[in-house]
Amino acid sequence: MTDARNAKSFMATRRQILAGFAALTGTALSAPLMQVLANDKPLKFAFANVSDAGELFKQFGDGFADVATKAGIQFSRYDNKMDGVAATNNARLMVQEQPDVIFEYNIVEGIGPALQRTFEQADIPYIAINVPVPGGHWFNLVNKDIGIEAADVVVAAAKERGWTAENTSVLIVQSSPSGVEVNDCVRYFYIRSAELLGLPHVGPDAITATTTVISDAGVQVDGKATLEDSYTAVKNVLQTIPADRNLLLFAVNDDSAIGTWRAVSESGRAENSLIAGLGGSQAALKELRTNPNWVGEGSIFIANWGVYLVAMGIALANGVTLPELTKAPQTVIDKSNVDKFYDADGNAIMLPPLVDENRYLADTGILQEYANIEGL
Repeated sequence: MTDARNAKSFMATRRQILAGFAALTGTALSAPLMQVLANDKPLKFAFANVSDAGELFKQFGDGFADVATKAGIQFSRYDNKMDGVAATNNARLMVQEQPDVIFEYNIVEGIGPALQRTFEQADIPYIAINVPVPGGHWFNLVNKDIGIEAADVVVAAAKERGWTAENTSVLIVQSSPSGVEVNDCVRYFYIRSAELLGLPHVGPDAITATTTVISDAGVQVDGKATLEDSYTAVKNVLQTIPADRNLLLFAVNDDSAIGTWRAVSESGRAENSLIAGLGGSQAALKELRTNPNWVGEGSIFIANWGVYLVAMGIALANGVTLPELTKAPQTVIDKSNVDKFYDADGNAIMLPPLVDENRYLADTGILQEYANIEGL
């Protein structure tokens, strides 16, 4: 965590930001946005990242900080360490800074009401990232959709190999502390895979945070969204799945997927397993390009979320009415189109088109400045 007193202060004023946007776009910004940016007081954002330890989340946090500081916004950063106590402590520290907007990425859904009280008592607007916080604005992918699309890619690859319901099982790796929305990705991965392959069908309510055995062909373990926890959980459960079964694998994020794949590989079952990642981390993209059994990547372009969040924060500080959900960019890519979206080093070269729920972000000019978005 970077203390506010030690955070590097970029003293560009809102008026300077406005001038930069006007020069960039060549068009006049909306009257409300002009009004907030014309003030001399610099914008100030406080951000608590879910974790600065894992590669995926660190990429996100670094990218967010980079865009914010380049835009002339005073920015402080905290590390929630995937821990509820750390998140509540950081919330109290952030409100002491009196920022214009707080960005909260907390993975422990149950502490949401406590975070809400802290932010609302301080009368500071806040944006929840991924896991919602009651009363706050929300930025997130649509986990259900990405789980369904990932299943489409993985099952298609399985069918090409001649795998059927008679010889295939699904292993999903959830994060029990993260709540229903986050885990919809793995939940609907199983449901869609079962539909396409003819595996035993269950409804979404049957796959909960405590479910282990989904069906005769479906198993769920709790990887807690980390590489090491996922590795351990999958390594243990593989002993209960017959070795002659093919496996379709999916986890809540790339760190978890990499831990899952490590356990599967060490067990000698890699050749009979197929996996898709979720996140678009550099490590996962390398797997997609080089590992024949890593067949898809549910890319949410997390390293580029910062540009969307900076635009969202400026809009919120401006008094713009935000939609219930501001959608993060997302698409499921495979080996045939990975080069359209990412370069060889795993950096995004193209982001998916805006949709109705995030199109308003373009009005700030930030997206045009720092992102290459298809159609924008």
